[in-house]
This record gives sequence, C-alpha cells and structure tokens, in this order.
Amino acid sequence: MEGRGNVYQNLIFAAQKVLEETGKLPATPQALAEASGVGEEDVENIFGSTDELLEGLLYHSVTLLNDAVRQGVIDADTADPLEQMRAIGHAYLTWADRNPSLFRLVVTGLNGEVKPDSTLYRFTTSMRDLYHRKLAEMQRLGKLSATADIEICVMMLHCLVKGGNMMFLTRDTDPWFADDSRPTPVLAELIFSEFLKNLAGARNPEAVPG
Repeated sequence: MEGRGNVYQNLIFAAQKVLEETGKLPATPQALAEASGVGEEDVENIFGSTDELLEGLLYHSVTLLNDAVRQGVIDADTADPLEQMRAIGHAYLTWADRNPSLFRLVVTGLNGEVKPDSTLYRFTTSMRDLYHRKLAEMQRLGKLSATADIEICVMMLHCLVKGGNMMFLTRDTDPWFADDSRPTPVLAELIFSEFLKNLAGARNPEAVPG
C-alpha cells in the first residue's frame, strides 16, 4: 500500500505538472485527483483546500530553491564572502531560469501578503539573514567599509533582488529591455555582479575585486 508521504509527493508533482502546462494550479480536488490518479477522498484528506495545495507547492518550490542556493555557497570559496554572494546569485538565477513556473509562483507570493507563519515568510527572512551575514563578513574582512550601514546595504540588495525577480516575470513586455538580446539570467547576473563590485569598490577602493 502506498504510504501517505508517497501520495503527498505524487499530488505535489501532479500539481506542478498542471501548473507548468496551464499556468494555474488544479482548481478542485477532483481536478487534482484526475491529474494525479489519486482518489478524490485521499486528495481531500491531504489538501483540504486550494490554499493548502498552494502552500504545499510553495514549500516544494522553496525547498528546491534553497537547495540550489545552499549548493552555490558550498561550491564557492568559503573564505571569500564576496565570491559566495556571487555564487548565491548565480545559483538563484539559474534555478529561476530552469524552473519558470515554480519561480513565478514564489515571486507572485512574495509580491502579495506574506503571512508570518508561512513558507514564504521563512524563506524571505532566511535570505535576508543570509545576505546580512555575508555582508557583515565582507565588512569584517575589509571588503566593505567599516562605516558602511549593513542594514541599508541589505535593503538595497533586497530591492535589487525584487527587481531581478520581476525581470523574469515581465521581461517580454518591458520596453526597457526591448533592445537587449541577452538572456534574462545572464543580464540579471551582470547587474547583480556590478552591484556587488560597486558596493565593495565605492565604499573601500582597495577592495575592488579584480
């Protein structure tokens, strides 16, 4: 007999497939049952509402994105927080490019009300804390001016990331990018790298990365 965990995963993967094919989540337990081959009663026992299904798929998405970011940090030079920041950006943007439907789901959620007990709240605050730690390390190692306001730097970075997120969602209809043929993840990574370079260089000219 298939365990509850396996049924849950089947439902998540089925919902993801529907999202990728239609741009929407299954609207009813019956629709998810049909897409997954799981009985409607079992679907209702696991996901009693569309909101619960959405939260489940967001958890799935954030878990995959966190894994990608974590691997990016692991693969970077552990002694260089600036390189780790670049690696985080690269991993994040690569995942966004490879998982457009899940990324759109995450970004749409982040642009709405983020409830304190939600997956998205935990995700966005964990990213904030990660950026804060890396910028503090940069400051401690002299890669960022000792007088730099870390809180302001984190907020600047947050605004940059939110703008980068929207590039993926609105690039095709944004006239600002109409004359640039570079792929969105490439362009976004160039912007992110330039931001880090300017952040380090402008505040500490001796720390400008080569």
